[in-house]
Amino acid sequence: MKGGLLLIGGCPRSGTTALVHFLNSNAATHISAEENLLHKIQVLNKLLGTRERRAKVYKKNGMRALSVRETLSADNILASNFSEEAAWPTIQYLYTLHHNKIHPDMPLELWGDKFPNYFKEIDAVLAIPDVRYLHITRNPFDVVNSMLRRTEMARLGKDWWKAVTDFDAMIETWAEAYRVILKIEDKPEVMHLYYEELVFDFVGSVTKINSFLEADLKFENILVSDPNKHHDRSFLTTEMHVRVLAHPDVAAFVARHINTPFVSPALQGKGVIEAKKRLANAL
Repeated sequence: MKGGLLLIGGCPRSGTTALVHFLNSNAATHISAEENLLHKIQVLNKLLGTRERRAKVYKKNGMRALSVRETLSADNILASNFSEEAAWPTIQYLYTLHHNKIHPDMPLELWGDKFPNYFKEIDAVLAIPDVRYLHITRNPFDVVNSMLRRTEMARLGKDWWKAVTDFDAMIETWAEAYRVILKIEDKPEVMHLYYEELVFDFVGSVTKINSFLEADLKFENILVSDPNKHHDRSFLTTEMHVRVLAHPDVAAFVARHINTPFVSPALQGKGVIEAKKRLANAL
């Protein structure tokens, strides 16, 4: 298997949590939920980077004068201090430790974290040595509907959702994530997965993911495959459909996937068809 670190990103409400459950159905994996490893590595670099910080001080100010009884040099002293090079091995050790508590007899093969906003710092993600990045895209109408539903539930005191509550911001958040993945999806360390594929083509998704990971992992199909659970869209009015479809990135998505299996059925809802008619008339 090629390495072991996998980071998962994508627009919020696109299926990153489903991916975590899917991958963790194999006992050899340990994918955490929103630990934000980019932030943790910054913290660890500060904690462990004693050697680098003190070396800068010595370089700037010089080593203090040593007495005749002292044989230490700056190199002798710095050799005993922690280095930033220990940061990622420290994180991996933590994953191994937690995985061992859950599966004491199973070696850890795949570890990492899902955090939707990894796509916003994609350059930093891809700069991590031996990292692989798995980005999931969901139909924009379903993403916006899900955000609207959670916003309404939060208004009623039944949810804690605060991430994106403005309608136009919902569309743009999806579009931002989509633009990012289109720029990098051909990189060998990147995989672009569609939510509809994951849910409605389990076998095909397993094959693609294993090919990407250069692995032969077995996963349980623990995902809900009832289309009514995924394409409700009851929070989207016809006017909202028109506004979503009018966004150029959404229009590009529709054009790209209109004949794609497992994605195109999600585009054929009554609201989308009506939105196309209204948008055409408006133009």
